[in-house]
Amino acid sequence: MMNITKEKTVAEVVAQNMGADHVFSKYKIDFCCGGGATLETACKESGVEFEVLKKEIEMLSNKISSNSNF
Repeated sequence: MMNITKEKTVAEVVAQNMGADHVFSKYKIDFCCGGGATLETACKESGVEFEVLKKEIEMLSNKISSNSNF
């Protein structure tokens, strides 16, 4: 899992964090065509706080990773 910062693009986060696509979908953040936007920009446009988004991605990514390590 990567270090998630405001400067990372949506596409970078989706590519390196399993489950991030579900979080972006929840907040209606386009991770396909709009994947070039920074997290800071995407959060402002969707009305979600960066720290909330980051925490949800990290929690989901950690959960998926721990479930796949049998």
